[in-house]
Amino acid sequence: MRGGWLLLLLTGCCSAQQGEYVLAGSVVNSRTGDPVKRALVTAFRLPTPADMGDGPVARPTPAQPFSATAFTDVSGVFRFTGLASGTYNLSAQKPHFTEPPTERKPVQIESSSKEDVRLDLSPLGTIEGKITDQRGQPGYGISVHLMQTTIRAGWRQTEVVRDVWTDDRGIFRAWDIAPGRYLVRAAGRNSSMSAYINDGDPTNRGAYEGYVPAYFGGPTADSATPIIMEPGTEARADFSVMVQPAHKVRGRLENLGTGDVKFALVSGDEEVGTGRVAFNKASGAFEMREVLNGNYTLRATQGNQAVAEMPLIVDGSDVEALRLTLEGPVEIPVNVRISGQPELPETRRESLARPGSPESANLPGFCQATLHGADPGSVPSQSRGGATISALPGRYRVGIFCFAAYPVSIALGTSDLLADPSITVSPGAAPAPIEIVARHGGGMITGAIKLDQEPAGKIMWVLAVPSVSTRDPELAPAFDRSGGQFFLNSLAPGDYTLYAFSTDQIEYRNPEFLRGLTGGESVHVEDGATATVTITRLAQ
Repeated sequence: MRGGWLLLLLTGCCSAQQGEYVLAGSVVNSRTGDPVKRALVTAFRLPTPADMGDGPVARPTPAQPFSATAFTDVSGVFRFTGLASGTYNLSAQKPHFTEPPTERKPVQIESSSKEDVRLDLSPLGTIEGKITDQRGQPGYGISVHLMQTTIRAGWRQTEVVRDVWTDDRGIFRAWDIAPGRYLVRAAGRNSSMSAYINDGDPTNRGAYEGYVPAYFGGPTADSATPIIMEPGTEARADFSVMVQPAHKVRGRLENLGTGDVKFALVSGDEEVGTGRVAFNKASGAFEMREVLNGNYTLRATQGNQAVAEMPLIVDGSDVEALRLTLEGPVEIPVNVRISGQPELPETRRESLARPGSPESANLPGFCQATLHGADPGSVPSQSRGGATISALPGRYRVGIFCFAAYPVSIALGTSDLLADPSITVSPGAAPAPIEIVARHGGGMITGAIKLDQEPAGKIMWVLAVPSVSTRDPELAPAFDRSGGQFFLNSLAPGDYTLYAFSTDQIEYRNPEFLRGLTGGESVHVEDGATATVTITRLAQ
């Protein structure tokens, strides 16, 4: 064997977990097939019922989990020895590489060693380019945003995942970019913030110009050209922006607490660059430079503690003497009523059965609400799952989770949140409570995904879409190592269509997306009953 073992660390091991088996293999570059030396490999033994004290001979306390780490040698080879039988999860990592999303596969050791395991690492890529203005001059000090669209809780969001800026030649470079689909946006001048102490004028004299935000390939996100990054891709994004006269926006931020402050300008559904910002932490005085003409929402946030915002119109001149007042979180009451709730003694409640078991139908139901931020750059709500939700002022979408119950109605004042889950939390106002009316029970769907050509170890996803449009679809995972089995419980009685996906990035809160789906399996759900479905194809 070439090379030597550079490091082998065993942690959390006890004598009952030591054995005679070997687990070995190699780490390779997924793009080139070359060995990856000095990659850190971790082996984690999955706990068994005996480890948890559930075997024929119960342990007085659960066994400590076993994990081991080792660096690969110059041939990309790793090796673990003295292992007990069991199922192990293997992972690899190294700077400038990433693990493919479906790479982690459990390895089972039963009666013999396993020495042919292959782990892939995908090399990270780079995106670079040059930005010029309409006169062909290099655009220097421009904020360049790499943006990705993600789906969270069924809603689509576009967010900035990397922020770099151009140098004096107008050139930018972003490195260690993971595979995926990116939009590149020039968002005005570099939005740096400087602090100053006295209340004098912190600015440099002279005229200012600013860069109109633009995307690679077009002026808006809809017209932009996406960059598809494969492992190790070196992509190029050259484009131009327009220079326009810019102005200063001055004001004072009041009701300051502790923590850093971030200023943002929002235009429509996008957060645009503020230009350079000077901010006096003692007095709250601020000045934004290079702000272009336009209609904005000016927002200031202090961590997740407070937020302030106001409409801002810049029309040919500087804007002076603004006053923004930071407001803290608002406590939103959540009232839940569940009809048909069984009464159980406290001792029974302490031995909750797993979700989906026959006993779970007799367990007390519960519902909780969560708020998902709808404003770009907004701070997420803090759901405590109790009688209140703490949320900063802003726009949100309400999500409801119930167990052993299903919602019949959800309202905020006169607003029907089943029909439209959008709400606005106003600063300082005592909001109406979120009223959840639910019914105890619900039906269950169990089944399996049986596809002809799916790789082993991959997580699939099942989406249950109700025929009633005012009920939310439900998303659940299905693991290939358990036969692609899935279950969804606490479902309202009615008709559903089930769709299988190879990703959880599904915009299932979008009615237009749902109307375009094909390839589903129909199923009817009865209260207190279980329906079984086998899915044999992916959704189209």
